[in-house]
Amino acid sequence: MRELSAATVLALHALQAMMLKGTPVSIPELARSSGSAAAQIRPLLAKLQREGLIQSRPGHGFLLARSPGDITLHEIIQAIGESRPPAAPCGGDFDACDSRASCILVPLCRKAEEGFRETLRTFTLAELRGAPLDLPNCVTPGR
Repeated sequence: MRELSAATVLALHALQAMMLKGTPVSIPELARSSGSAAAQIRPLLAKLQREGLIQSRPGHGFLLARSPGDITLHEIIQAIGESRPPAAPCGGDFDACDSRASCILVPLCRKAEEGFRETLRTFTLAELRGAPLDLPNCVTPGR
């Protein structure tokens, strides 16, 4: 699975909190529930708001601007703008993940892992025919 940046995971946490509460969530509430500093959360909320994913209710906090079913992970990643993410705590190995029971990313990881396995089940050797053979670390017969 493609790894997500720490900022993206924090944004997902904030969006999930807004979704679950259904009413505006303040920055101090988000800081407490995520274990992050308010200074880390503020710029993420600004990006999410700028992209129309959340709305501000001055004096009350933030809430989703659209239905959760209408906000895609792609939109969130684009809003946060960090396509080069650090390694996930589990190293991307869902089956070996020690924090699966409490991780916010479980549904995403499970679906990504299923997609990967399905690709392996349907991708054939014949489909490799057009792959370049002169890449580093690529075993080429006769070399």
